Amino acid sequence: MEKELYSKACVASSIKFAVSEATENDANLTESDRISRNLATILARDKEVVAVYLKILPEKCKAYISKNDVWREEDDEYISKIQNCLKNMSENPVKKLEEAWKREDVRTLFTEAMTYCSAKLDSRFKKLKQDIIKDKHDSHIKSFIEQAKIDVENINEVNKQKLSRCCCEYYKKIKNDITIPEKFKRHIRKLNPIIINQPIFSWKRIIQEFIPDPDDYKVYEEICLDKDLIKKRLDFIYDGRSDIEDIEQRIYLHAELNILTNIINQEDKSRVFIAVSKRCCYLCELYIEFAKLKGYNIVTPGSHKKIYHKWKLPDVTNVDFRNESMSHILASLNQIIENEIAQYTSELARSDSDGHSINSDDNDFQNIDDMFDDIF
Repeated sequence: MEKELYSKACVASSIKFAVSEATENDANLTESDRISRNLATILARDKEVVAVYLKILPEKCKAYISKNDVWREEDDEYISKIQNCLKNMSENPVKKLEEAWKREDVRTLFTEAMTYCSAKLDSRFKKLKQDIIKDKHDSHIKSFIEQAKIDVENINEVNKQKLSRCCCEYYKKIKNDITIPEKFKRHIRKLNPIIINQPIFSWKRIIQEFIPDPDDYKVYEEICLDKDLIKKRLDFIYDGRSDIEDIEQRIYLHAELNILTNIINQEDKSRVFIAVSKRCCYLCELYIEFAKLKGYNIVTPGSHKKIYHKWKLPDVTNVDFRNESMSHILASLNQIIENEIAQYTSELARSDSDGHSINSDDNDFQNIDDMFDDIF
């Protein structure tokens, strides 16, 4: 069943990259939830995904940290600096942000975070710059330019550290304004990444489970190959070998599920907030959904609804839980594949009767860069 699960994740990802619109869950977060979220943000570099769970104990706090990449020496040094700064602040607390900025340890940590996350900041600055240049006449962009005192003609000269603080202050003002596009707004224990090579069935074999007739399968295959984005996904996932059986995928356990594995193994059913530097994928969402059905109280920041073919199921010690979670996820993947096949075959029937071609990509496949974004 496990090989079937990973095989169908690959097929579903190839024909339906995102199942629906992304969701966010920022409501009812506690103070420790927000600290977890902020830690996850400053611990993630560039395309890395980091998950953080803070376990509050009577006289201390344990932080469980996981990411989708290996831990390096500079990561240890950086985390140690964060830990020391937080200890200092807990021993000598301040009530206002203005007071915190006067502290040498806080200013030093801010500089360290800006350096550590420089690649991610550069990427976000590039996107913000595109928004400003493209939509400079929109009211929310004008308002931001005015507050940040940006010269649009010399935008590349902007001090990124100062701009980062401006963005933070501006976001506080407009975060609840529904008229502004969401796209514009958006003791320490470390858990090592788990990465394996997983054999999978061919794309052809899985599709033929749903389309057993050889002629019908051939028609459907041609439909997919005629769609540019699906063809690119097939090439990316199967290396251009969608009918070859001896194929492997390098899959990895997503950061949030690495932490969740420990929680399930400990049978801890108290409320747990797992902060993630990026929203959960669709398969993580399904797994967390199943855990909730079993009585676990897991809270996450939301889901971007994308299906990642390199996703790995957690190796929990409870065999029944593991097998039932596989069945839960497989049922959803089967439904996705079945629905997508039905959609394309109905389109084909309509195009035949109307004399029109269906050689166009779906509206939800927006951008080739989005398609491969965040894939490890």
